Amino acid sequence: MITKLVLDNPYRTLGLLVGATAAEQRKQITRLQRFIEAEQSPGEDNSFPLLGELRRTIDSVNEASSKLNLDLDKISSALFWFYLGNEIFDEPVFDALKIGDLEVVRNIWEKKTSNEEMTLKNASAFFNLGTFYLSGIADGTNTDEYLIRKAIEFKVLFIENGYHRKLMMLCTDENFKISKESLQEIFLNSLFSEIESSKIINTTQFLDIIRNIEFSAKESFLKSFVQKPIETIEAKLEEAKVQRKNDKTKSISIAQNLLKEIDGTLKQLKSILGTSDIKYTTLSDRFSDFLLQCGIDYFKHYKESDSMNEVAAKKALELFAKAKTYAVGNIVKERIKENTENLNEWIDEKPEREKQQRILVHFEKLTALIDEYDSKSETIANAKLLLSAANPILQNIKTVLGSTDDLYLGLSTRIASDAQGMCVSEVNSIQDKFSKTFDNSTKLALIMLLKNKVDEAYQVTNTISTLDLRADFRSSFNSNRSSLQSLKTQLGNVGGGSRTSGGGNSGCYIATMAYGDYDHPQVRELRRFRDDVLLKSKLGTYFVDFYYWISPKLVEVLNNKKNINSSIRVILNLIIKIIKK
Repeated sequence: MITKLVLDNPYRTLGLLVGATAAEQRKQITRLQRFIEAEQSPGEDNSFPLLGELRRTIDSVNEASSKLNLDLDKISSALFWFYLGNEIFDEPVFDALKIGDLEVVRNIWEKKTSNEEMTLKNASAFFNLGTFYLSGIADGTNTDEYLIRKAIEFKVLFIENGYHRKLMMLCTDENFKISKESLQEIFLNSLFSEIESSKIINTTQFLDIIRNIEFSAKESFLKSFVQKPIETIEAKLEEAKVQRKNDKTKSISIAQNLLKEIDGTLKQLKSILGTSDIKYTTLSDRFSDFLLQCGIDYFKHYKESDSMNEVAAKKALELFAKAKTYAVGNIVKERIKENTENLNEWIDEKPEREKQQRILVHFEKLTALIDEYDSKSETIANAKLLLSAANPILQNIKTVLGSTDDLYLGLSTRIASDAQGMCVSEVNSIQDKFSKTFDNSTKLALIMLLKNKVDEAYQVTNTISTLDLRADFRSSFNSNRSSLQSLKTQLGNVGGGSRTSGGGNSGCYIATMAYGDYDHPQVRELRRFRDDVLLKSKLGTYFVDFYYWISPKLVEVLNNKKNINSSIRVILNLIIKIIKK
């Protein structure tokens, strides 16, 4: 099992038990050298052939001898070999080991250690059985992990209880001093190096064994043990960051691979250092943040892909959840929480995004239309054109989203608001001109123009009222419409009723401007001709409609221009003479 520490132990190479005197060691070395030179077997000694083949050479014997010159080397080697601590039950076992009788080992050493507490009398049985378990001879009777666990427990507690002093007295100078903590660390470090290379058990299993034993060097050993894993994790983390940066499409697999590589080691560090240790918290938060960023990068890369974005979102969320299990600090936890909430919100909004995708063309047309009319003059005519152009687009959007959808209502309300604003702007402009004019004929012309525009504006509001509007806007719209209705009523009797009512009540704008009086005889004659002649025919009606459309605009331009007005009166007088005949 632990071949190097037990099977290649210097004491075994020399065929000695721990505690052999210097004279015995020299004598055995000389003996072995002679047999090796003669190419003969040295015969029975304490190398216990059943442990495995032992090929001695002059060089191996000399090397083993050199490893037993210094006291520290002697005690370090002794920790992994046998010693005679109690002649009553150790010697029979050694004799049995020489002939390969393992039943004696179980009958003596295992019985002495199974139910009895470690004492000075049986301490060597615990120690030697630990060596026996590490040698691999007992393979098949228990699992490797069990045998190593028992071996570690026996030897560490042997030192912890102070029984190592007898072992040191046997193999080192009386002036040699070493603490039990140092001796425990020498044993564990040597053992772990062998375990790491042989892979009989993994690091996690080894640390679990250590954590379940109470001994003096436990804390210092575990803390010194973590430096290498920390460096390993940091190196792997930096390597993974480079990979993620080079290829965002593999961010998830990179994170998963790193997770497999360092998850166990990170958990070991957590169990050794605790969650309050700065080394652990820093490393764990860095790892957590890396997992989070891998998920973010992966989702961002596939966000615009119709076929992959939903899958990418789910994979990213799974990685966010995994990152959360490693987060210790509040900053990383908050970042994970924020990104998780945002991504969940994105997933929940999928139906809305799909709707918006379906109306994208219509939406772009409508926004372009809004932009176009934002740059045009604010007139009732433009309001009509805007409504006419926007209505079919709004109907297409409504078909997809429905009449209660917020986006649709927002767009429809925007069109209504712009159209109403254009109407109000033109009506206000005419009213403003009226308030600044002091000429009666101009005032009368402006009143007639205002009346015409208010009528048009009211018709526009009728169209707006058919649109689907937000509740808050409809309230203000209705208020403005009521105001427009009131203004329309007030203007209803100015200049009489409609031009088709008979009796000549509508204003003749240009004639009134020319003669300066609405009730001038010539103006009344023109109104009579309009009602009695023109309105009796279809062509005449078209002419009257055109006249009422163009004349307010001409009055506004020609008013107060005396020469032009005189010319108009001359022309009108000739026309009146003709129509009187």
